[in-house]
Amino acid sequence: MLLSLVIACALHVERAGMVTPDAKGVWLDGYQGGRIALILSEASLPIRYLAGCVVEVRGMQTPAGIVVDDWVVKDAGDGSGGFVGTLQAYGARLLLEDRNTGTTLTLDDQQVPELRAYAGKPVLIVGTVVGAGQVRVMAWRLLTEGD
Repeated sequence: MLLSLVIACALHVERAGMVTPDAKGVWLDGYQGGRIALILSEASLPIRYLAGCVVEVRGMQTPAGIVVDDWVVKDAGDGSGGFVGTLQAYGARLLLEDRNTGTTLTLDDQQVPELRAYAGKPVLIVGTVVGAGQVRVMAWRLLTEGD
């Protein structure tokens, strides 16, 4: 029992690096060089669309790579962590359950009205906080196949 617990803890890893997808898979390029494959589940599939972003992943180390259990965006490409989650439209409000902070944010989407069409889809939002839980969207990226 103790041995299996020690082995399980030894195989659990936390790594950060730049996401690089290619035809063979999704890779995490480390800060000191090196590259490791990411094995994605449905919950971690948005990582595939974060090319050029720095992501911290947690999961089980296997010979094939890291089986990603959890992840956060550390650098959205502009130096900020960005905000990542599934868009939700409620009347005139556009909300985002941000996985990086664990909070619900209201998006000021007046500059990007096309964003509303992606309600129900995962996105990366780059913006500035302009009030309590409110973010002004400066840029965004869809984190799924599509339009």
